[in-house]
Amino acid sequence: MKQFELEIITPDQSIFKGNVTKVVIPAHEGYLGVLAGHAPFICSLQAGVLIAGGESTNLGWAIGGGLAEVTPRKVTIMADSAEKPEEIDLDRAEESFRRALKRTRTFHPEIDMARALGAFQRAENRMKVKRTKE
Repeated sequence: MKQFELEIITPDQSIFKGNVTKVVIPAHEGYLGVLAGHAPFICSLQAGVLIAGGESTNLGWAIGGGLAEVTPRKVTIMADSAEKPEEIDLDRAEESFRRALKRTRTFHPEIDMARALGAFQRAENRMKVKRTKE
């Protein structure tokens, strides 16, 4: 498979820059697969799991939304946040998941349901990324 450049940046830092053979992007329209030579596009990202494949390995990050720019030779991910598996505390993610799940099941006017669902999704993504690497 042909390789292309992947760059992942957040407002704070450059997370990753290297060559990969495939990328799966958590776009608002759904998960999109990209290979070298893909037609150019720009899309918004939802909170999800970004997966990049290399010669013999897959890498994953928990992404907290943002934008993606795809060209035939490069994919640039401008993420609101991006966490590598080694940066994720699984116990903390599981506790966040339980709290968010409890909030989403409670229908009180004081609860911001969109915020609770966002917290639920972010915690679930962190657990997926961490467990995939273990």
